[in-house]
Amino acid sequence: MAYYLAKPIPKFYYDRIKVAGSLETEVDNFWNNTLPHYFTQDKLYGIEQEQRPLQGVVKQRSDFTIRCVKNGDWKKVVLLEDKKRGHETQPSKWSDALEQLTNYLNWVRAEQGGNETLYGAVTIGTYVRFYHLMPGEQTMQDYPSPVTEKAYELKSDEENVHKILNELVSKTSC
Repeated sequence: MAYYLAKPIPKFYYDRIKVAGSLETEVDNFWNNTLPHYFTQDKLYGIEQEQRPLQGVVKQRSDFTIRCVKNGDWKKVVLLEDKKRGHETQPSKWSDALEQLTNYLNWVRAEQGGNETLYGAVTIGTYVRFYHLMPGEQTMQDYPSPVTEKAYELKSDEENVHKILNELVSKTSC
C-alpha cells in the first residue's frame, strides 16, 4: 500500500535526511510536510513548528506541537521532538530527547490543567519512537503498539508509522 512516502514532498525530504551531513532542518521539513496529511484542519487540528533558536539559546518547547479544538479550547495533544541524522544508534541521544519531550509534556499538562493522556514522538534522523504520558504520571511510556521499545524507520516501517499516526488522530480527535 502507499502511505506518506508515496507523496512526492515527504519523499523528497526523507531522501534529504538520508544525505550524510544533513541537518535537523531536514527532519523538521519532513514532519512539516507529513503531519498535515494526518492532523488535518478539517478535523480541527493545527500544527505549530518551533522556530530554530539562536546558537546557544535553550529551546523552550518541542519542535512540533499539534493542537485540537476541544470544547472551544485549543488543547495541545501531541508533541514531537526531533534531532538530526547520525545519532540513531546512540542511546544517550534517545534518552536526552525523551527527557526533553517528557519535560515539555509535563509543562503542557500543568499549563492545560487537564488530566488527559498526552502523546509524543522522538525522531532522530529517519527513526521515530512513539510515547504516551498517562493521566497522573510524570514519566513517558512507550506507545502501545505491536512492537514496543522500537524505533521505527520511516521507510522500512512506513506501514506501522502510518498506522500509529492514524491511531493518534483517532485518540485525540475532538
